[in-house]
Amino acid sequence: MKGKPVWMLVLSLAFITTNAMGQNLIPNGSFESYRNCPRQDNLLSEAIPWFNPTRATPDFYHECFQTGQMALPPHTGNGLGHLFLDRGWSEYMSVPLLKPLIANECYYFEMYVALETPSKFLAQTLGAYFSAQPTQTATTDLLSVNPQFIDSHLTTSTPALKWQQVSGTISARGGEQYATIGSFYKEPPLLGFYYLFIDDILLVPIKLDLGRDTTLCGKNSTYRLNAQTPGATDYLWNDGSTQPTLLVKKPGTYFVKVTTACKILHDTISIDYNLDFDLGPDTTLCNGQTLTLKVPQNSASKDYWQDGSSQNTFLVTQAGQYSVRVTQASCIVTDSIRVRYIEPPQLDLGPDKELCGAQQFTIKPIAVNGQFAWQDQFLTPERTVNNSGIFFATVQNECATVTDSIEISYGACDCVLYTPDLFTPNGDGLNDVFLAYGCGDIMITSLSIFNRWGELIFTTSKAPFQWDGYFQGAICQIGVYTWRIQYRLSQHHVVKPGQKQGSISLLR
Repeated sequence: MKGKPVWMLVLSLAFITTNAMGQNLIPNGSFESYRNCPRQDNLLSEAIPWFNPTRATPDFYHECFQTGQMALPPHTGNGLGHLFLDRGWSEYMSVPLLKPLIANECYYFEMYVALETPSKFLAQTLGAYFSAQPTQTATTDLLSVNPQFIDSHLTTSTPALKWQQVSGTISARGGEQYATIGSFYKEPPLLGFYYLFIDDILLVPIKLDLGRDTTLCGKNSTYRLNAQTPGATDYLWNDGSTQPTLLVKKPGTYFVKVTTACKILHDTISIDYNLDFDLGPDTTLCNGQTLTLKVPQNSASKDYWQDGSSQNTFLVTQAGQYSVRVTQASCIVTDSIRVRYIEPPQLDLGPDKELCGAQQFTIKPIAVNGQFAWQDQFLTPERTVNNSGIFFATVQNECATVTDSIEISYGACDCVLYTPDLFTPNGDGLNDVFLAYGCGDIMITSLSIFNRWGELIFTTSKAPFQWDGYFQGAICQIGVYTWRIQYRLSQHHVVKPGQKQGSISLLR
């Protein structure tokens, strides 16, 4: 007995299974199998085919016998390995690989380690050495070899008695047939001894395989592509996603790039659908319309449609739920569509209208079976107009959109400008201002007032075009004054400038 202490072990949640990785080249990497149940220390050789490469004494413990040295559960399963490191005493464990390593190929290595006294641990010394011949010495000293893998994860700050995953990649020279696990480069100082528990040792080639090109049944079929690769640091699919897996929902060619520490891998797969068809979304038709539903020409079923008919097309003439069942080889695909019929929209803005002078007209649309809207965004359906123009509106529902227009024209008579003959600016609220107005096609641009000697006493180019009978803040004298109005006349898409002048009597 070496006086090795009792442990408490906490299961780790992260463990990469060999099913996702491929074949583990480390036989009995979880120390489950044994020749004879180990009932004491120093029996690594019972965990066949593991062996001791030096004169030191590594341990193999298994729950087939509850030794006091194994007061903790393994990381997985029932067995684990145990190494002791001291000054002049370095324990190792070796095993022949299931296959020799291939030159220039990358491999992913992984194991789980638990430290009893992390404060004594020598960082960057624990590793794995792969060799073509078994490594064996007749001493208990450190092996004088250069391991292909040295862990940099474990430190003196690592929690005690907690399983830790250590992993990395190696590039093979070719022909390596043995793995040796232990501590390299340094040995503990005086009284610096410590222990390592080791479990679930894994060595797999780094490969990417999305599988063979695949044909699925139909549009409801999905297929999950798995690009999980040992030692991967990044995944990038052709659609930009970065997860290890991708759910395929439609036919196409899919590509993934996987980055590892030692190489970048690529793979492509094509996914086809045997019955790639779709009856389309639920549909609304106008009364009198028809819809032709289609299925693939190469389908073999004689029981297609909901009514039992087996033609490749089905003519829809009335509302209802329509379904189809299509068989091709071992694939059975079903789809359905709901068809609804509604009355077409109707709209009538009335006949074109000719107006005269200052007449106004209220358009009252007749709109049924849909949503009404003016093309110029006018808010209410009824609108009163006082100028020439063509006014457009629509009525829309799920089956169609109809449009109508009405033309308003002031061409039925001369479009005239109206002015009063007199006004009385006495503040009684009646006829207090001189105000000019015209038909809807006239736009006044300026108003000017002159006295009897032709002097300009008032002018404005902004609405409202009116004069209150004042000049320089004082009421004007009773008398006759001259006015001049400039305007623009817009009719039949033609704009003409105009001017009119006359007289107005100011009374009180």
